[in-house]
Amino acid sequence: MSDDYARALEIQRRNFEAQFGSLESMGFLDKTVQPEDSSSESEHSASGSGGSSSGDEDKFGGFDSASEEDSSDLPGPTSQRGKLSVTPKIGSVAKPKVVLLTEQFTPLAPPKKDRRLARSGRVPTIREQEEKQRQLSKLTKKQQQQAAKEDLENLENDLKLQRLLSESHILAHNVEHSGADLTLQTIDYEAPVGNARRRILDQRIREAAAVNSATRGLPKKLEKMPMGMRKGMIRARDNRVADYEREAKEAGIILSRVKKGEVRNLDQGRGATLVSDRLGVGKKEGRRIRDRGLRINSVGKSTRNGLRISQLEIDRVNNMGNRRRK
Repeated sequence: MSDDYARALEIQRRNFEAQFGSLESMGFLDKTVQPEDSSSESEHSASGSGGSSSGDEDKFGGFDSASEEDSSDLPGPTSQRGKLSVTPKIGSVAKPKVVLLTEQFTPLAPPKKDRRLARSGRVPTIREQEEKQRQLSKLTKKQQQQAAKEDLENLENDLKLQRLLSESHILAHNVEHSGADLTLQTIDYEAPVGNARRRILDQRIREAAAVNSATRGLPKKLEKMPMGMRKGMIRARDNRVADYEREAKEAGIILSRVKKGEVRNLDQGRGATLVSDRLGVGKKEGRRIRDRGLRINSVGKSTRNGLRISQLEIDRVNNMGNRRRK
């Protein structure tokens, strides 16, 4: 039973030191270490000699008086008093806890990567940074170079695809080439030639000019031409658009919406120049006079809160208005 009790106390002491630290670091004297060492040495010497010779008794100096007094003050069996005396005596003044700060920490400057993130407009989230670091750690140097090259190629392909989609309406009307457009130098040339090339270059210039332009890249003034010819072209265009929308409505086709004040462009991508440079993109509407109803001599004003009658109208009905002096 004493061995089990001593083993339980040893386990409890280890758990205490693992959580709070040793007693020496807290400013107390651990008295369980010395008696345990002395008892183990005495047991080892006794087991080696067998306990039969009297010479061993002469060599044994006995216990110290201080240890006997400390062990006599604690209750319990004498074999376990040394292990239980881990706290100071009753009435003794507890010393303050001393904490020694021996470690010195030098202030670390933020790395270059963190400074770049701070200078950038949008700081990525922690999840994005971790995902990027995880992917970079898996790639080797050659793989990183190959990935950078692939990203550059993908970016170029995306730009080409966007340009192709924006210029597809021009290329759709210029698929077939005549013999005059083809020569021995341009027979294997994949880029558009002729009117299509001129329209595409003009569109790219206008897209670049539309960044800081109030007219979105369109000219501020229309091309000069006879007024009668311009009116006839506008009339023919409006009739074509009306017939196109009527046929689509009868066939059940849903057309794209047109902005308010603009005309549907049916000649998009045709010709060497834009039709809008001569006719414009909008339609001129005459001033409409709102129908105000019948002009009847009425009294008051009808509102959602009822009929409002002013004092002037009351005086006019009662013939108490401003009379001319004779």
